[in-house]
Amino acid sequence: MKWRDDSTATNVSLLSQWVYGVLRPIVRILRSAGVSEASLIEGVKRASAQHDGDAQKGRLGSGSRYESLLALGGVTGAWARSSAWTDDSGHARALSLRPDDPKGFAALVRSVDPRLDAAAVLKELQDMEVVKILADARAVRLLRHSVRGTGEETFSVEPVLRDLQRFAETLEHQVFRDRHASSGQMQLSAARLSIDPGKFDDFCRFVTRNGQMLLDSADDRLKSYGEIADGAGANYGVGVFVFFEGTRSE
Repeated sequence: MKWRDDSTATNVSLLSQWVYGVLRPIVRILRSAGVSEASLIEGVKRASAQHDGDAQKGRLGSGSRYESLLALGGVTGAWARSSAWTDDSGHARALSLRPDDPKGFAALVRSVDPRLDAAAVLKELQDMEVVKILADARAVRLLRHSVRGTGEETFSVEPVLRDLQRFAETLEHQVFRDRHASSGQMQLSAARLSIDPGKFDDFCRFVTRNGQMLLDSADDRLKSYGEIADGAGANYGVGVFVFFEGTRSE
């Protein structure tokens, strides 16, 4: 994973491709709902004008690409779950930053993918606040299992647009799917009439800490059945979003 100079201007074709991926399922649902093409275009123009002055926060470097985030997730996943990198209580160990340490961070990265550059991986994980360098700068500690493409000041464009596309496609699947066929997609919403808003930060921490482990645990359980394990190999993911039904301004 090597960094390269990358900008919006040099990625016009990629952006066009990603935008189409996001809009296509949304447009399909809206058109099926009876919304005219003219109304769609007017809605896009209105939304664009409303946010024309927003600061550009998107990050387009190669280190922010979807494949890079998958690689980072592989590193943190192995660190959090493999006995080679956890302590006796099952928690991720702080790892030495010595390049030649067979039980250090560089060795962890090589064990996941020998093509990855350990220094580049460390920098990306630091920028995402997934890891913390300890005070003596000789070791690094894992703060959380999940890897996100969003930060305080920036977001990784491709992963975020992929998430938008995935969510739109799951809704599309629910609306148009063949009830007798399986495409490996599902969408489910759950809601409650009342929840303590003062506990929302605790909820966020719970989801951040356990969301990836939920998917990992389900996958481990399913793979314990031979007939399912034989057909393994597809990339799957699970997403959680939280919404608040407040009073909306028209």
